Amino acid sequence: LPIGVLKQIADALGVHMHWFFHQGTDGPAAERDVIVRAGNRRNLTFTGLGIAEELLSPNLSGPLELLISTIHPGADSEFYAHDGAEAGLVMQGTLELWIGDRKFELGEGDSFAFTSTEPHRCANRGSEPVKVFWVITPPHY
Repeated sequence: LPIGVLKQIADALGVHMHWFFHQGTDGPAAERDVIVRAGNRRNLTFTGLGIAEELLSPNLSGPLELLISTIHPGADSEFYAHDGAEAGLVMQGTLELWIGDRKFELGEGDSFAFTSTEPHRCANRGSEPVKVFWVITPPHY
């Protein structure tokens, strides 16, 4: 399911896309609004698309969203756009990133930033998974 289609479904249902994330185990009540322990991350897998996302933010009510995406070989997000801005760091593998009509190939340690209103897309044409750390504002999911 392409991310843009998931967004349309969420809009039609009147829910945020984070509704589709599988909830991790809650941590101690005193830290839930500040801390996300590694074993308590909420996950979203785009079945058939080859992209899995881990939500690192404790909630989506603040100004930022933090994610780690695992983009499996052959995966392609297709173009989509939304309000805000985003930035990222390629932690592993080689990422193909399109922003508008520009295409970039990014390797481990490379970072990027762009306005999310521009249609954008990412893909993994390699043979190993790509891991990307994302910062998105305002929260998209």
